[in-house]
Amino acid sequence: MNVADIVSELAARANLSAAIFTVALLMCRVMPVLIFSPFLGGEVVPTELKMGVGLTLSIVLYPSISSVITTIPLSALPYIALMAKEVFIGFVMAFVVNTVFEAARVAGTLVDTMAGSNNAQLYVPALGQQVSLFTNLKVQLAVVLFLTLNGHHLVIQALADSLVLVPLDGFPRFSTGSWSFFDLIIKVFAGMMRVSMALAAPAMLAAFLTDVALGAINRVAPQIQVFFISMSIKPLVTVLITFLVFGALLGRMQDEMASMLRMLNDALKLLA
Repeated sequence: MNVADIVSELAARANLSAAIFTVALLMCRVMPVLIFSPFLGGEVVPTELKMGVGLTLSIVLYPSISSVITTIPLSALPYIALMAKEVFIGFVMAFVVNTVFEAARVAGTLVDTMAGSNNAQLYVPALGQQVSLFTNLKVQLAVVLFLTLNGHHLVIQALADSLVLVPLDGFPRFSTGSWSFFDLIIKVFAGMMRVSMALAAPAMLAAFLTDVALGAINRVAPQIQVFFISMSIKPLVTVLITFLVFGALLGRMQDEMASMLRMLNDALKLLA
């Protein structure tokens, strides 16, 4: 083997090593979104399958950045710093994407608490835990609506856009200041509480008015055991009101998902 062959072999091995390290960095950004997103199946999806999907997405995204990446450090400390940065960006994206789903979970818990049906528990694979009945309904509704609207495609597109805004071999520059970014994250959390109250408001109001009506009946006829009557009336009223406003709930969820995706893009731009 002559010198030219040795040099070409070393160059090929170096390129292969750089490609492997680049794909590993891509997975550090992709995996938090896959792991913490309920629309990908949650805990019911095996870890091996999630790793396979993450590796596939990373390989698919690799050609779009291979010509842009300048140098990926192969030494330990700089590479670990890049990995920590990628995990941070992945967690930020997962946090913003999960806003509507967490709002649906909180809204369902509020409705079940007001209706007195929070003792009934169901296991939701997307959340990996047991939740109340309306929590299960609203979370599953949010997941189905998100997939129907091709929201998962938009999340993948946001991952590809993030690689342009914050390259793998660079760090966030916070072009408008770091406070703008963290202020947006605080607004995302506050928006989650606002959305949860909006999704729960019709059923909560119905349960509250039922309590007021039963309280008035108890004042007129104290011998009537309104406590036991409410245990059967309030869940029924809550279910009826929820299905009456089902279309409005779907429309509100759709609007909030669009707002969530806009906030996701804004957060990525603030990192650039």
